[in-house]
Amino acid sequence: MACFCRWDVQDAFKQSIEWAGFTIKSQVIWDRGVHGMGDLKSSFSPRHDIIWFATKGDYEFPGDRPPSVIKVKRVDAASLIHPNEKPVDLMRYLIRHLTLKGQAVLDPFAGSGSVLIAAIREDRNVVGIEKDHSYCEMIRKRIKEPQPISLFG
Repeated sequence: MACFCRWDVQDAFKQSIEWAGFTIKSQVIWDRGVHGMGDLKSSFSPRHDIIWFATKGDYEFPGDRPPSVIKVKRVDAASLIHPNEKPVDLMRYLIRHLTLKGQAVLDPFAGSGSVLIAAIREDRNVVGIEKDHSYCEMIRKRIKEPQPISLFG
């Protein structure tokens, strides 16, 4: 499981993940490359999100051990199609490092569909859940459109 959260709610997310029977294995930092908003006068400008990485049962990385800081630029504000949209390239990175080709990826809060698109590009099976029908339609359109391919070293 890879669960994104902010610094101010990380403890509640960690507790909930553990209550659900998962074991927290790592805290991963997504360096978004640019800062977000927030208190402009008396807080540091937030440039990262926290990702709790947790597992159930026996788990080993399918390849090399990934680093705990991942630097992928966030989606530009003018291009956002969902308020919590994550970059497809970030999701591809996580999927590639946490799963094997042909395995299933579940996104219970599909939003903009970034995880679904990333999983398809990485040759994984995918299940997405989204309660907002307008986002469901947008995801269907995004999946059907030809997507540019990013190459990773």
